[in-house]
Amino acid sequence: MDLTLTEFVRDVLLGSFVLVPLLAVISRTLHARVEKRALANRVICRLCLHAFEDSSHVQAVICPICGAANEKGRSRRLG
Repeated sequence: MDLTLTEFVRDVLLGSFVLVPLLAVISRTLHARVEKRALANRVICRLCLHAFEDSSHVQAVICPICGAANEKGRSRRLG
C-alpha cells in the first residue's frame, strides 16, 4: 500500500485534531486535582488572616505568625 503526500497530510491533520484536545483535557484534569489538593491543605488564620499550608491530619493547627488556634476544613460559619 503506497501512501501519497495528500493522504499523509490528511492523516497528520486528523491526528492532531484528535490529539491536541485530548492532551488539553488531560492537562486541565491533572491541574484541577493539584489545585484541589493544595486548597485542602490551606489554612487562613481567623485572627491575623495569615494564609499558610498545613498537611498534617490534626483538626486544629497553630498559626505560625500570631499563635492562634485554627480549625482546618470549611469555615464554621458556613454550616
